[in-house]
Amino acid sequence: MNRRRLPSLFVVLVLLGLIVLPLGCSSGPSASSPNSDEGPTPTPIPTSIVPTNPTYQVQRGEVIRQLQFSGRVAPVREEDLFFRSNGYVDAVYVRRNDEVKEGDLLAELEVTDLKNQITQAEAELTAVQMSNDRRVAEGLAEVRARELALAKLQASVSNSSLISARIGLQQAQERLNEAQIEYQEALDRTWETEENRRRYAEGVRNAQWSLEMAQAQYDDAVRARERLSYDIELAQQDLDLARMRQAEIEAGVDVTRTILSLQRLRDQLNDARIIAPFNGVIMSSSIIDGSQIQGYKPVMSIADPSELEITADLADTELSELTEGMTLTAEIVNRPGELIPGVIRRLPYPYGTGGKIEGVQDEDTSTRITLEKDIHELGMVLGDRVRITVELERAADTLWLPPQAVRTFEGRTFVVIQEGSGQRRMDVTVGIRSDERYEILSGLSEGQIVIAP
Repeated sequence: MNRRRLPSLFVVLVLLGLIVLPLGCSSGPSASSPNSDEGPTPTPIPTSIVPTNPTYQVQRGEVIRQLQFSGRVAPVREEDLFFRSNGYVDAVYVRRNDEVKEGDLLAELEVTDLKNQITQAEAELTAVQMSNDRRVAEGLAEVRARELALAKLQASVSNSSLISARIGLQQAQERLNEAQIEYQEALDRTWETEENRRRYAEGVRNAQWSLEMAQAQYDDAVRARERLSYDIELAQQDLDLARMRQAEIEAGVDVTRTILSLQRLRDQLNDARIIAPFNGVIMSSSIIDGSQIQGYKPVMSIADPSELEITADLADTELSELTEGMTLTAEIVNRPGELIPGVIRRLPYPYGTGGKIEGVQDEDTSTRITLEKDIHELGMVLGDRVRITVELERAADTLWLPPQAVRTFEGRTFVVIQEGSGQRRMDVTVGIRSDERYEILSGLSEGQIVIAP
């Protein structure tokens, strides 16, 4: 029991010693203090710093809103080149920066079998053309023969035989009439003998036979004339058929068919080739011999360096601010301070007339800019960078504040103005907004002090 109380008693004694010790040390005057009645010196409390917001004065001047973007010198005419079929590259005949002429072969795929087919088709075309030429000559000869046969029949047409037969028939009819009159008169004369009357009767019979003979001859002449007209008509039909056959031969159906087959092969060969569409310079090339190519994928580009302009790739938010024909200034990056006037020539669809041809949207989405000075005379080359500045809005002699002085909260636009020793909120109407100045249309007067947030 006593052992348990010893630690507790020890703790109590230590605490009593700590309390008594300061009292003993402070009793009696200190040797180092001149005035033992004064206490310790208090530590001073620092003055708090009150932050102040910047202030701005409402000024009158000019507010200009501009759009600035970068552009580069590019050719007016530039095209991407590609193969129209898949395959492996057989040969590339140009490199970057090479000058080429319109129609030059720039690259081609492996098409050995296709070239052999074209050679065979060309030989077949030659044979077909020779055969067709022979048939044309034969057809011409046949047409000429038919023409001569028709002409011969037409030349044999004569009216003399028909006229002679008709005259003979008329004369026979008249003789018969005369013989009949004489025979009747002989019958009326009572003194005529029977022998004379018999002779007149024989004259009538002979005249009748002569009339029948003349009639037969006339009918034969008419039928001969009809047969000749039939022969002429048949000869004309033969001539027409010969001419039709000649036209078919000259049309050369077989030749046309062979030519079309050859043209299809040549088109396939052209699809496996890249041909320079105009005089220009190769701007880029991404193919080498033996590489596998996908049809219609651009692998090369060509440009005409004789006519240059400025191009820029802009965002939709920037394009919506611009219109074709809008004036601008261009500053050459490596020649700061030299400003060149220009105009926006073309904007991409749907912001302008560019990139939309007969309902087909073009892949060229660049903005095209024309400078008033010739780019070559300015000493600029392809790829040079320029800084474009377009003035969008301008207000002269208007009130303005810097953007940081104007506050917006929950759709309300206002400023805080200084009034004596106090502050007051004031709603304002903002007009043109630029990066450096806001136009103040209403709510403030020139010279007022505005406190920024």
